Amino acid sequence: MNNLPTFLADENIPFYVVKQLRKEGFKIISVVEEFAGSSDEKILEISSRKKWVIITFDKDFGEWIYKEKSDKPAGIILLRVAPKSPAFILQVLKWLLLEEKLSFEGNFVVVNKDKVRTIKISDF
Repeated sequence: MNNLPTFLADENIPFYVVKQLRKEGFKIISVVEEFAGSSDEKILEISSRKKWVIITFDKDFGEWIYKEKSDKPAGIILLRVAPKSPAFILQVLKWLLLEEKLSFEGNFVVVNKDKVRTIKISDF
């Protein structure tokens, strides 16, 4: 787990999930704690500058980096699963973050209920 990047949980990721991931040893910063009310553009700038990988349910991040040519984030994990409960979100993220074949840095990772797609951010 030491080779994983620091993650930046967007405001739509329950704080319960952030706290539990920290207990499991993941390095994760919450937008709610550190950057509450920040725009998507500001979150992208922070990710780019600090090399933190964003975790979000917000599809707008893809549009920002594709259409607006804004700061390229260190990476984005876009959750496209129904957020049934904080416990379910935690379960999905733990599975995803421990998947050794995945690389989050420099990638836009889209998580659906039955598949995970990875797109290089440099391809945007």
